[in-house]
Amino acid sequence: MTKHKTPHPLFTTSLLGACMFGLISCGGGSDHGVRASTNLSSSTSSVASSSSSSSSSAAPVAACDESAGEGLTMLKTDGTKWVKASGNQVCLKGTNLGNWLVQEFWMMGQGGNGVHDQCTLEAELTERFGYAEKERLIKLFRDNWIKERDWDQLQAFGFNVVRLPILWSVIEDEKNPRTLRADAWHYLDWSIAEAKKRGIYVILDLHGALGGQTPNDHTGCSGQNQYWTNSEYQDRTKWLWEQIATRYKDEPAVAAYDPLNEPWGSTAEDMAERITELYDTIRAIDDKHIIMLPSHYGSIDAYGDPADARMTNVAFELHPYPGLFGDRPGDSHFDIHRDWLRCGQEGTGGVCFWNTKLTELQTPMLMGEFQPWQGAGLELGGKIGRATYDTYANYGWASTSWAYKLVTVAGGQGNGLWGMVTNEVNTNLDTGVGMITKASTWDCNNWDSSFAEACAKKATTITTGGTEDKTYYLVVKTGANGGASPDVTFDSISLKNTATNEELLANGNFGAAGGWSELAISGSLHFNYNASDASKAPTGSDGAFLHITRPEGVNGEINGALYQQITLKGGQTYSFSGVFKGNGSTNTWAEIYLIEDQPVAGKDVVDNAGKVDFTSAPIAEIEALFTSYGTVGYDVHEGLAHWLVTDEHNDVFDYPDRPTGVSLTLDGTSANITWAATPGTGISYNLYRSTSAGNKGSLIAENLTATNYTDTNLNPDLTYYYSVTARNNIAESYASNPVNTPVLYVAVPAKIEAENYTAHSGTQTENAGDTGGGQNVGHFEPGDFVEYKIKVATAGNYLIEYRLASQTGSSGFEALIDGAVVDTQILEATGGWQTYITQSSGAIALQPGNYTLKLNSIGREWNLNWINIKAQ
Repeated sequence: MTKHKTPHPLFTTSLLGACMFGLISCGGGSDHGVRASTNLSSSTSSVASSSSSSSSSAAPVAACDESAGEGLTMLKTDGTKWVKASGNQVCLKGTNLGNWLVQEFWMMGQGGNGVHDQCTLEAELTERFGYAEKERLIKLFRDNWIKERDWDQLQAFGFNVVRLPILWSVIEDEKNPRTLRADAWHYLDWSIAEAKKRGIYVILDLHGALGGQTPNDHTGCSGQNQYWTNSEYQDRTKWLWEQIATRYKDEPAVAAYDPLNEPWGSTAEDMAERITELYDTIRAIDDKHIIMLPSHYGSIDAYGDPADARMTNVAFELHPYPGLFGDRPGDSHFDIHRDWLRCGQEGTGGVCFWNTKLTELQTPMLMGEFQPWQGAGLELGGKIGRATYDTYANYGWASTSWAYKLVTVAGGQGNGLWGMVTNEVNTNLDTGVGMITKASTWDCNNWDSSFAEACAKKATTITTGGTEDKTYYLVVKTGANGGASPDVTFDSISLKNTATNEELLANGNFGAAGGWSELAISGSLHFNYNASDASKAPTGSDGAFLHITRPEGVNGEINGALYQQITLKGGQTYSFSGVFKGNGSTNTWAEIYLIEDQPVAGKDVVDNAGKVDFTSAPIAEIEALFTSYGTVGYDVHEGLAHWLVTDEHNDVFDYPDRPTGVSLTLDGTSANITWAATPGTGISYNLYRSTSAGNKGSLIAENLTATNYTDTNLNPDLTYYYSVTARNNIAESYASNPVNTPVLYVAVPAKIEAENYTAHSGTQTENAGDTGGGQNVGHFEPGDFVEYKIKVATAGNYLIEYRLASQTGSSGFEALIDGAVVDTQILEATGGWQTYITQSSGAIALQPGNYTLKLNSIGREWNLNWINIKAQ
């Protein structure tokens, strides 16, 4: 798992279950969770799930094993169920032990100067201290990252399974191919022994294969992705699984083998072929254990029906992370996870979509990674976390969240971090220099806040030591992963001496470039110092503001900054303030630093306070860091600690029925909206407006007690769509069916943004990484469509240009005008979900008149950013 994954869209929701955690697992009613492929389409579900109220949506409650005497028996599959040797169903609920046997540096608050993953760390330690010392230091890290206290905490969370991510070189001697290390089984055997003491199963997960199986950075060696093209690496991976299967073929505490984590570095067909090879390799030795079939960016279609391929005792695996990687911009954490867990407004998406698919295939599921509590706050995060586990268990699915433990320099849970446990707050940290505020799309997608309320790091006062004046550099840094869309605005940046009220920053209110120097770290950014688009302005902005975006034609990761030199007086206190906004950015960070050294082009600006520089630190300092992971006090996520084990009713989705009877009458430039009263006590209403069909849009009135509202001063050249939600003292309902002002036809020739459709089915909008930003429409499945109303004034031949992207390629779509097919487009892989190309139709003869243009999906996994209809 990595924070920077950008999967294809496809996720949603369902239910409420009160399954308890542990060996006695299940029975009851609560809800929730997802991440790699989210489908809000019109697929039907075998589960009757109404969109109108929380009490009417129900998943099948799994009859989990409650026989205390059966213990940890060998697991097997039975249809869609995970069962014990007796045939009794078991509900597996747990987490991943990430950053232990394969490091991800963001999970331990380290990295810098070129050391950013396990490969670069081991190479640096070997070069500095020799191979033997490198081995000793890595062992020291592993001996401390997970200790017996962690297994006790896992038991306290009520878990009965852990997924154990492994790097290939934990088992195979990196210097002697096809040779076991002398300590090859030490950590696996120890994990299994500690798990067995507590009634916990273990899933063995090859998280990092030799050569790397994904272009992402979470397999020990970032960006390699060589497994797919190197037959030696493939053969040695098969050898590795022969060793694992031989050792553990009779071990009942091993729940399953996970042969290749997130194998997304090639096509879905390549993935299925390689996984099938590994399945055959394992089955030649072990015919007892369950084998996982991983998804390809959320799709399992490449496998077909496992029974047809004569695969037995297998389960599919999905890694759903709804809302964390740029999908569903603008929606609340609650909305996103409710949709995933409760199947969306129509009751057929999210987990219902997957339940239907798995029921047809009669194959179980492992939700192998998910993260519903990050950034949600401790109470809401705890409730949604519980609802997620319970929903999965009620469908009979096993589930292991990402991840158990996260260590940061500052420590503490904040608004809810990725770890179920983090380290305690570091009260000795000098906050006068280094990073002084931060937000990112991983910490709080679509943020809009002051620096003092920043979700990743809140700004505080700065106090300098000594008595002498000292020069610093204040650095405003923003960037985004390759293919992502940074769209960040800043304003009212101020650094004042609290005693004299003297302002130290020049031009913190912007309007011009004066006072600031630009810094290119990697790639380049576009800085607009005099932005005025009110929709992009951070809350609290005053006048012009700074707007940072990706320049046209610049691809790959981009990272850059603005900075200015300042002088702080020794022994003085300074206040730091400002506002910033994410504007629906994807895979983007926004950070401000106060550092002593002047920034240098091509060199990243990072907060090294509390970090160890592995390129220069003495060995004693590295030893102290690694040892500290085993002794530092823990800050346990209090919401999860309570909600995962309590039998208290989880009211997180006790929302009212969605309003009905919504109608609209137009009176000049005013729209009068009315609706029927929603049953319940303490009910109020919120009204939303959008200029795109199918989008909830912006909140224009809230806490209404009347069942009517008049929206005035409308633009007669736009179509407005309205929907109403009901609120009680707990939560907000789904939105009503929309009503709208008359649909306006677009006069062509014209360029039409994809999100400005007049009707759709099964699609979702998301932030586009294309030139110009904006939104695209995606999540297409066969039969999904978008429609546009167009008006032709002059007879003639017209061309339709389509702006398209697909990481995998797609059999595409057909274009219809008033129901007649006029064009068909097939899309080859473009290099990424947000890597766009333009394709064109042939000549289409049109007479004057009004038409409906419909793009009907034939295939899946393609994104549309705009269409351009022009005269030939």
